[in-house]
Amino acid sequence: MVFPDGPHSRFPVMTALRRALAMVPVLALGAQLTAFAQGACVDKANGFQFQPPKDWTQVPIQVEEKWIATKWLCDKKYDDKESGFTHNPLMRVIIFEKAKILPGGDETGSGGSGNGGVDVKPGDEIDLSRPYVDYKDYLKRNFRDGGFYVSAEKEVKMGETPVTMLEVKIEKLVQTGKKRIYCWIFKAEWGDLAIECEVLEQFVDKLQPTVMNAFKSFRLIARDPNAKKENVGGGPKIKFVDPNETPEMQKKRRLEMEDRMFKKAIADLPKDWTTKRTAHFLVLNHAGVKYQDKVIAHAEAVRTWLDKEFGDIGPGYVQGCILRICKDRDEERAFGSGSGDSWSNDSRELITSESKDGLNPYEFQYLGRGVMNFFFYDKNSELYSALPTWLENGLRGYIGTAVLKANQLQFGPDDSEKTRMNDGAKKGKFKPIRDLVNVTQKDMFGGEDGQYLYAQCTSLIRYLMGPGRGVKKHSTIIKDYLRHLLDVMKENEKAARDAVKAAGGAKTEEEEEEEFRKRRKQDWSAKEKEFLQAVMKAVFGDWTDGDWAGLQASWEKFAK
Repeated sequence: MVFPDGPHSRFPVMTALRRALAMVPVLALGAQLTAFAQGACVDKANGFQFQPPKDWTQVPIQVEEKWIATKWLCDKKYDDKESGFTHNPLMRVIIFEKAKILPGGDETGSGGSGNGGVDVKPGDEIDLSRPYVDYKDYLKRNFRDGGFYVSAEKEVKMGETPVTMLEVKIEKLVQTGKKRIYCWIFKAEWGDLAIECEVLEQFVDKLQPTVMNAFKSFRLIARDPNAKKENVGGGPKIKFVDPNETPEMQKKRRLEMEDRMFKKAIADLPKDWTTKRTAHFLVLNHAGVKYQDKVIAHAEAVRTWLDKEFGDIGPGYVQGCILRICKDRDEERAFGSGSGDSWSNDSRELITSESKDGLNPYEFQYLGRGVMNFFFYDKNSELYSALPTWLENGLRGYIGTAVLKANQLQFGPDDSEKTRMNDGAKKGKFKPIRDLVNVTQKDMFGGEDGQYLYAQCTSLIRYLMGPGRGVKKHSTIIKDYLRHLLDVMKENEKAARDAVKAAGGAKTEEEEEEEFRKRRKQDWSAKEKEFLQAVMKAVFGDWTDGDWAGLQASWEKFAK
């Protein structure tokens, strides 16, 4: 994804930055750094230390985001008068390693998520723990809040360390307030360390001294190889899985990934967080114990329900998941503030936060849906990728609004769904069920009626998972649909592979597999309706008009 940015032009150093540098002679900065007090951030593995601002809170790092060394969040909110949004300044230290040599002898730089020209085979891994060339590359590829440009840049030395001092202004296409980023980039033999902080433009004069005091305390120290954490996981990796992998091999591989992920999350956890293992989750908690227990109970109940209802949809081992509970919404946002490259299919983490003011009403909806997504993906990734819109969104709405009472999940609609169902019925926005099971993603989300169709899909699942189970013709619709969906997928896959072989372009099995993946991806978007109609024929081929009328009438009676 490309984000808008302005020209990276140079301007004279801004007045605020000149004031900061004028506090001490530039060449003597290294000898006059802020004295370290208790609570200093010392990272021997990455080779730096500094004094974070007083009363700022350390925020955990995303498990896969190895290029972020530390994050510190300001506890105070600042209100932007123009946009109406609030903002908590966030300070980060970012690591930019120099190019490494991958197995096979090919040198790879940091710039991207490809394989750098290295041939791969099943079982190979490509390390993406350092995917950026430098700080400007990181900024250009990850900043999401508006158009930006480098407004000031200066090269200095702090002691013997070369330092690049930057100011970045965010002024165009900004919805959450104009901002400024301060960043000092320290040059080490092995690469760069950048310390950055983002503040609202309206509060630059107020916050600049606090930021600069922390920056001036920053210094490089010798890296300690014994402090590194490679043994407990690394950055994200592209894993080229053996297509002939057995369920036993898959379980072993996923258990190893689970172990690395859990150890890495615990190793990177700030000292005031707690950890707890449950049957299916590693819980990392910075909130109250009562809220933690509520989150655990809900997640485990959803997982138990999924095992009971859909445990037979595939042979895949469902990997353990991290439940990360932040103390508030600001901390949750700060944790997620980073780069999109840090996510991978093998990462299993759900983040929630405690709300003492009742402003997070959808946290448990997100939690339930997340547990369901990971479950379906791990059980049968091919099936999950092909779930039709009506079934996927219906199940997401159904499990998302489940409420745990007396240790039992109750599946009633929430107020939002009730409103949409009432409005949809009055406005005639619903489709006949015969047509609903053939809606595509574009049908669902391509217009204003999507909200009503989403509510209708959820309501249909409520009927089929509830009173519909007592009607012989309706009791197995969901299971029958999933079973026939897999059959149609296998038929399509065989046809696609035969077509690739007939084309004759691929000379090796690896090339043939790649051509097949490309063809399947293209065919899915172009032939979604054709695919859905094939599944419908397999599931409902013997249904009469009367059967459809009976289902329609039963659902409408239920939905009133």
